[in-house]
Amino acid sequence: MALNSLREHRLAADLHRENLASHERVLGPDHPDTLSSRNNLAVALEGLGEHRQAADLHREALLDAERVLGPHHRDTLIIRSNVATALNHLGEHRQAADLHRENLANRERILGFDHPDTLGSRNNLAVALDLLGEHQQAADLYLHVVADRERVLGHDHPDSLAGRNNLAIALEGLGEHQQAVDLHRENLADHERLLGPAHPDTLTSRNNLAIAEARLAEVGRRRWWRTPRRR
Repeated sequence: MALNSLREHRLAADLHRENLASHERVLGPDHPDTLSSRNNLAVALEGLGEHRQAADLHREALLDAERVLGPHHRDTLIIRSNVATALNHLGEHRQAADLHRENLANRERILGFDHPDTLGSRNNLAVALDLLGEHQQAADLYLHVVADRERVLGHDHPDSLAGRNNLAIALEGLGEHQQAVDLHRENLADHERLLGPAHPDTLTSRNNLAIAEARLAEVGRRRWWRTPRRR
């Protein structure tokens, strides 16, 4: 992690911790703003790489939100999604997938199939499946995510760009390296056009393309060496 980024995350965590203490003192531990503040601190801890602390705090926030707001409140669904994401960071991908699947079903029922939160939940489930090695299921779900985001949010929306990036990575997991490279290349062009060549997301997209191209080249070399030679 870059030093500047680390300092920003540390500063954010310190500010969120101070804010949480103020909320608890002034509003009480169960006020909705206090619950949100607790969730924000957990997100900041994730940015610091302190995933165990973040997961524990997210779980605490989820229990409080379910008790105070109810299990199907939109804020509760957001916190539940954050718990699942924290579990992914801890390598507990099966639990994360199960929780994302539950959250997706709730969001589809409560918010509708095309709500941005529902689209995000569908993407998060695909991420968890990909991390489990279930690349075909993940790719199939990413295809739906990309189509839905482009239809609802537009082709150039940041979430649409992120969905195409995730689909390309899933294709790599399936061994579809040429398709992955083509999609990463298209996505990079979109990032450069929309965000500029130096935007962090553009740099990430360029890095992902370089990785995909290297894997494609490696596959080509292996195939060449395995091809029978005439003498």
